[in-house]
Amino acid sequence: MKSSRRRAAIATGLGLLVMTGAVGAAPFALQGPGVNPADFRITTFASGLDHPVGMVALDDGSLLVALNSGKSFWTSSGALVRFVDADRDGVADGPGTVLISGLPGGQTSLKRWGTLFFVTGQGSGKPITLLRAGASPADPLTRIGSITINYPAGSWSHPHSSLGVHPTPGDPASVDLFFQLGSKANITSTTARATLTNDQVPGATGSLEGDSIYRITLSDLASGVSASNLTRIARGLRNPAGFAFEPGTGDFYFEDNGIDGLVNVNEPTSADELNRIPAADLGGTVEDFGFPGTYTTYRTGTVVGGAGIQPLIAFQPLPDPLTGSESEGPNDIAFAPPGFPPGLNRGIFVGFHGRFSAGGLANEENPLVYADPATGQYFHFIGNNEPDVGHLDGLLATTTSLFVADIAPKGDIGSGGGTGIIYQIQSLVPPSLTWRRIGDSLELTWNYGTLHTATSLTDAWHAVDGATSPLTVPVDQAAGLYRVHP
Repeated sequence: MKSSRRRAAIATGLGLLVMTGAVGAAPFALQGPGVNPADFRITTFASGLDHPVGMVALDDGSLLVALNSGKSFWTSSGALVRFVDADRDGVADGPGTVLISGLPGGQTSLKRWGTLFFVTGQGSGKPITLLRAGASPADPLTRIGSITINYPAGSWSHPHSSLGVHPTPGDPASVDLFFQLGSKANITSTTARATLTNDQVPGATGSLEGDSIYRITLSDLASGVSASNLTRIARGLRNPAGFAFEPGTGDFYFEDNGIDGLVNVNEPTSADELNRIPAADLGGTVEDFGFPGTYTTYRTGTVVGGAGIQPLIAFQPLPDPLTGSESEGPNDIAFAPPGFPPGLNRGIFVGFHGRFSAGGLANEENPLVYADPATGQYFHFIGNNEPDVGHLDGLLATTTSLFVADIAPKGDIGSGGGTGIIYQIQSLVPPSLTWRRIGDSLELTWNYGTLHTATSLTDAWHAVDGATSPLTVPVDQAAGLYRVHP
């Protein structure tokens, strides 16, 4: 059953309108300092899915999701499936439409740049596949090439699994693609190398060192996509993933998974981290984060070593590091939706996998964390004591919503096919619009949405082309009314 409720506010000088769906029984609780659960609508956007992780938003507001068909994530077949929520009630309108299938199984990361899509899985045999969008969001995707990381013989504990994309500075026809090659072992430097080869992506070649993050530039030309400038961005990293770029600054954020326990694998040696490389430093001197000689000891917070760049945050149990609630195994991060309530719209959400094959109350390490890099503070937004949560491994932020993918609610990704869930956490807080007079001008400030103007309540509203906050308008040119529409 579907229903809706409305909020509206219009006033001289500003106006705003927000429509939200009804809030049903929440599948989990939201918590944390200053968090008001009534500010959010939580819905099961899609369920009965095969191991969902990677997600991107399409131009029409639909979602493209990387699914892995099969009982086991490890022996699955990959596909990208589009889900539509036309009435925006927080529930997908149907089972989704396959835009491409036949991808290798175990797909873990999906990114988009313009009409290009990039998807990869975890480990050997899982290339970075390049895809082209069709004329509309509903059209099938076309494979245009792939980039493969070739591993040497033997096991590699932390292979590639994550992607990041960011426009190439000064080149609108190019995008920088980021990927990682973690450590071969738990607590030793990697000396073995991998190689980069390609299929229909000329220039995507080279030698790769472990414990690292790399960047390669992809140019989208009439003749196809070509690659250049393979660059080692960072080193001294055990298992980095969850790549995200801060809106506005372009600073590069990522997590790094700490060293497993040397006696008890479930009691880590070092804390998981949130790290940053400023945009100005990307591609310069290779940034060194210190693994394996430098780390923050789990629970005690003691810094061992001291060389390399220290993390913004080293995640410890809360509130007491010795006895508190744990968060271990970060998998994905997302900058907070700008339309979330104040205090929750400036930081980063981090999804923790927790115990490898456990879910529900047996997995006491799997919260969704909200972290504020500016202060170093963090808290569990979704706790690690939810009986129906397995691993919140996939995150996608839009203007007003956070989509969260649970790859296997019962915990075991080796048998979790057909049980995966995507949740939508949508803000119910209307956009804010404030103004102040500065001399002969008005300064309008809003947190998200599109600014509209009208001369009176009975006239049509028109979007202010290209308006960004804050906007200064001469008083003699100001419209009678302003509003922000989500």
